[in-house]
Amino acid sequence: MHVDDVAAPQSLAEAMTVLKRRPDAMPWAGGTLIQTSNDDENSGRQVSILDLGGIPELTIINRSDRYLELGACVSLAMILALPRNLSLEPLREAAGLIGTATVRNLATIGGNVAARDSFMTCFSALACMDAAVELRDAGGARWVGIHTLIDDENRPRFPQATLLTRIRIPTAPWDATALHRLGQSYRGEIYAATFAAAARFEKETISELRLVAVGKHIVRDRALELTLIGKRLPLSAKDIESAQTAACERAKGTGFDDRVAGHYGQYVAAFLASVQEESR
Repeated sequence: MHVDDVAAPQSLAEAMTVLKRRPDAMPWAGGTLIQTSNDDENSGRQVSILDLGGIPELTIINRSDRYLELGACVSLAMILALPRNLSLEPLREAAGLIGTATVRNLATIGGNVAARDSFMTCFSALACMDAAVELRDAGGARWVGIHTLIDDENRPRFPQATLLTRIRIPTAPWDATALHRLGQSYRGEIYAATFAAAARFEKETISELRLVAVGKHIVRDRALELTLIGKRLPLSAKDIESAQTAACERAKGTGFDDRVAGHYGQYVAAFLASVQEESR
């Protein structure tokens, strides 16, 4: 790609003025996603850059009794530096899985969530955590659930001429979490798919459950989750095997290839097996 021009606003108001004039402008903070994009696909493409690095409010972290709010330009390293007593799993695991320390110092949570070609690593964790995002466009700012950024074909859907400005994460702790790469990237893709899971227990039963896989598509099988919620622990081998099969088939139906779908099913089974150990 070729950079046509660069705007460096110093406030959100200035940034929105730029977007109104250039709705196709590409937001830039750490720039790690752009730097690792597929050059063949973007060859010859002219882009306008909207550099958000000079907007102080986008790096603010606020904490309340129930939520943690992260400005979109908070780096992954800043997330990893938050106090360990703050319940942030599986997001903390996701942030630590990305790149090197140098990359994590540059890469931002907003850039990871707002990617338009693939769902990135942190998206899987935030989907498990029922995060909300603040979107700002010419009509003003609004909070929406993170699943609003998914289209009907389970692909990323980030609106044009819109900025992601904050992410709100519930801080109620999960009793068990997991986050893993689903193998390596393939077929020229830059990033591997990611599996994330979270569960809560109550009176030796599963009271809440999230199972998510992301890559070019996202899969979250709420029907499978509902069949397992309320089950007494430990789960039977039959329940775990059935869940593995259902997860694998759902991933295939969503658009994952057989190899990645198989990994997803295996990690679902492994997580459910570990859940029954942790609940004892």
